[in-house]
Amino acid sequence: MAFSVIFLGSGTSQGVPMIVKEYPPEFLANPKNHRTRPSIYVATDQTKLVVDTTPEFRLQMLREKVNWLDAVLFTHAHADHIMGLDDCRRFCDLRGSKGLPVYASSETMKALQRVFIYAFHDGPWSKGYFIPEPHVINGPFQLGDLEIIPLTLPHGSMGTLGFLFSQMGEKRLAYLSDCKEVPPPVVEQVRGVEVAVLDALRRQPHPTHMCLDEALTAARRIGAARTYFTHLTHDYDHDAAQGELPPGVELAYDGLKIVMGDA
Repeated sequence: MAFSVIFLGSGTSQGVPMIVKEYPPEFLANPKNHRTRPSIYVATDQTKLVVDTTPEFRLQMLREKVNWLDAVLFTHAHADHIMGLDDCRRFCDLRGSKGLPVYASSETMKALQRVFIYAFHDGPWSKGYFIPEPHVINGPFQLGDLEIIPLTLPHGSMGTLGFLFSQMGEKRLAYLSDCKEVPPPVVEQVRGVEVAVLDALRRQPHPTHMCLDEALTAARRIGAARTYFTHLTHDYDHDAAQGELPPGVELAYDGLKIVMGDA
């Protein structure tokens, strides 16, 4: 039962380094401090998917040599999570000009249909264009060998979806990005998971994201075997900040691959 996840991006909405911002040379010298917008690639023997399509989606796909997608899942419709969707046209080509399944909440799907109005229609589609196959998330669903449970999380007025990925009854991954907290019912749903990925935007509190202390509290409550923090600003100088974290908790970085099961 192979299962792996790659952090395509681990940065905040503006990325790191940020435009018009001076950084110490030693900060920039560490590649782990260069963070594109947040997304993951999940792969098993049967299923290949991404969660969110960032503005750097094309570059992330090229960097990780991803050559197939079975589906795209969306957490919410903020720009840093959706603006690379059109680059999925290449995966439609590889599918023989067939639609690529897109999974999102009703609210997020409406936003995708508005932003990418030229793609979300009844067809026909010109050759080489992106062809979405929309699926509104109303509850748990199956993709290949993965059971996927959507998890409702608070993220300002919009809200967002987290996802729990299970494989043959094993809770593999809880992806809980872009949230102000992990509510107790969600903590109970993901308890026992092998890997938890948590929003940990910055050191100081933020109105719609977990800060470092809030993420550490959520990590303790969930009690995953391994926890990774993502959606990170330049508050974190990777190597120094990693040294401050407790055992079992790590900062994600672009390109980090985590392997579970028999992968």
